[in-house]
Amino acid sequence: MYRFISDLKRQRIILGNLPFLGISYQGREKDLMYRERFSDKSEIKRVMKVALKYDVNFFAASSREFSDLSTLHLEAVKELEEEEETDIELVVCISIPLWIGGSKVNDYKRWKTHILYESERFGESILQKALDDPILNFRPRWKELILSVKAYPLSQLRSRLKIDWRRWESSIDYFSDWNVAWIEPGSEIDFIALARADLIGDLIDSIRDAGYRSLLGSHHLGVTSQLIRENGIGGFDGYVTPINKLGVMMFPSKKEVEKASRRIRSEGKMLIAIKPFAGGRIPPREALTYVYRNVEADACMIGVASVEEAEEDFRIAKQIISEESAKSSYG
Repeated sequence: MYRFISDLKRQRIILGNLPFLGISYQGREKDLMYRERFSDKSEIKRVMKVALKYDVNFFAASSREFSDLSTLHLEAVKELEEEEETDIELVVCISIPLWIGGSKVNDYKRWKTHILYESERFGESILQKALDDPILNFRPRWKELILSVKAYPLSQLRSRLKIDWRRWESSIDYFSDWNVAWIEPGSEIDFIALARADLIGDLIDSIRDAGYRSLLGSHHLGVTSQLIRENGIGGFDGYVTPINKLGVMMFPSKKEVEKASRRIRSEGKMLIAIKPFAGGRIPPREALTYVYRNVEADACMIGVASVEEAEEDFRIAKQIISEESAKSSYG
């Protein structure tokens, strides 16, 4: 399994999957356009073939529960492997099924809990940053609900937060027919870390017991990585987290995420960037220069919605990676 780490650090690119699932972060009209385009499996494979052309064979994937298009996307991966006679390695994000007592954890209350926790430590500006975030604002009634819902008391999380282990293990088992490099428990990790970091250790153990390695998803890297370190949680290979020049979805702040990123890399953990373009708000060269050169992420998930986008983004990424490699070689 360590081969995957060295291969990914050499390639430094992962083909993202959100456009294939109808997610653009640019509005409902574009989401619908993506859904229509990628409801045709052959269109998914056309874009995937560009990734293979640029020697990118790590692909992001999501569990069936995440989107009704997830299954179609995974079928395209399997068919492409057979058609091209190649191995595609998946980085699979699985949402963590969380319950408090007899109720599912509410996503808005989960975010509100974390925002208040960060506000106590980094100031009231955290709430405004969350309210103004352009990606978070694509969630239905984001501002209205995040202002009106009550946060979960941390004491309640300590005593009542639990994972639906049957559903979690079923989600992992589903991927037994694919080549999986890593399982990534999703950004619910942030919420768990606030009061039940022991459950993160249990998730890592469950992934290892299933025969896989793990990465941790985080939208609050500046806080979550510190909490995980303080609680002595190990056994995972690194973090998957938003990194972009605008600071979109980087909590509690761009500065704190950059600081955490340096610390994570110094500790030998992998740093994998997502949302490098901030939902199409940063030009490719500017975006990828920041990710690879300024933050020095080990790898970046690049989501593309057409053959033309794939050609441009992968070409630019390869150029920047090559330039950075040459600088390192000549010291």
